[in-house]
Amino acid sequence: MLKYEITTEGTTKLYVSLGKISKKLPVFYNPAKKFDRDISVLFLRTTRKKKVLDLLAASGARGLRLAKEANAKVWFNDINKEAVKLIKKNVKLNNIKPLGISNKRADEFLVTTKEKFDFIDIDPFGSPITYVYQAIPRLAKDGTLAVTATDTAPLFGVYPWTCFRKYGSFSLKTKFSHEIGVRILAKAVIEIAAKHNISLKPIFAHATQHYYRIYFQSRRSHLKEVLQDIGFIYYCSKCKKRFATKFEMHEKCKCGNKLSFAGPLYIGNLWNTKLIEKMLSLNSPRYIKKLKKKHEKFLNRLLEESKVNIPYYYEAEELGWEGKKLDEIVKYLRKKGFKSSRTHFSGKGVRTEYNVK
Repeated sequence: MLKYEITTEGTTKLYVSLGKISKKLPVFYNPAKKFDRDISVLFLRTTRKKKVLDLLAASGARGLRLAKEANAKVWFNDINKEAVKLIKKNVKLNNIKPLGISNKRADEFLVTTKEKFDFIDIDPFGSPITYVYQAIPRLAKDGTLAVTATDTAPLFGVYPWTCFRKYGSFSLKTKFSHEIGVRILAKAVIEIAAKHNISLKPIFAHATQHYYRIYFQSRRSHLKEVLQDIGFIYYCSKCKKRFATKFEMHEKCKCGNKLSFAGPLYIGNLWNTKLIEKMLSLNSPRYIKKLKKKHEKFLNRLLEESKVNIPYYYEAEELGWEGKKLDEIVKYLRKKGFKSSRTHFSGKGVRTEYNVK
């Protein structure tokens, strides 16, 4: 008989398998993703989505927290029989009434269920793209799709041809590759939804530790609007210039050097400013009297980025200001009339419309 330990996240108690993070765990649980689950709770408490699908539930950690801390009705699904047993144990431990618990392959569940969900969470090992095809028809009108990618090496530019095979885009290894990876992921999901005549617009995104995560708002209109925000980012390795464009193809930089490019990718805003403002103003989760400083700092950083809305950033050394404090650089650029902010993608990064000479 498998043994589990009890851990606590928020107000939720969980029986989990503790050990080296790998597929070999009897039932997968990653304590390092607690921060991600914290943000999910804040997101759902803000958007008030009620009917939730935890598609690849494993121990059920995310779904359980959404049920207990965001008052959601959650359907748990996992292919692992031991995971399903553990979910039932955790449901009982937290006195939660689930919408349903199923032991099926993710694709099998999505094509056989008749349920529609306000919020679908896809958090696999590797790429989420395989599951997105079947998940979109299961989204309720104005529903939210949240996807996580842990295969960051192709998206980051280490394996650009693998990225092209999986996501239909070329990645690029640069100082701002994490943002490129997130934007390629966004484009891939948007394209799949478009085939269903559904618009999926990114409203919240982040790159944290070893994974990329994006929340999309579903609409039955505005499809042309979101597709028009797909383009390319060009980069000069010599003079460090970079720019985004929708259609034009460029071979050489003004300095004479050959340009590199990433894309196609999403070049629109990854964040909904009003949503983040609501998340910050929300009464904090019950397990803390005040929004934790770590979460507050993170959300305020994303709020800054959402207002700048430029699809790339620079590291200070690329701007010729190595050693300068980033807050001072941002303040200087704003004073000169350039939209600028720090970025959560890099502790050395500045998001700005200012371009190197």
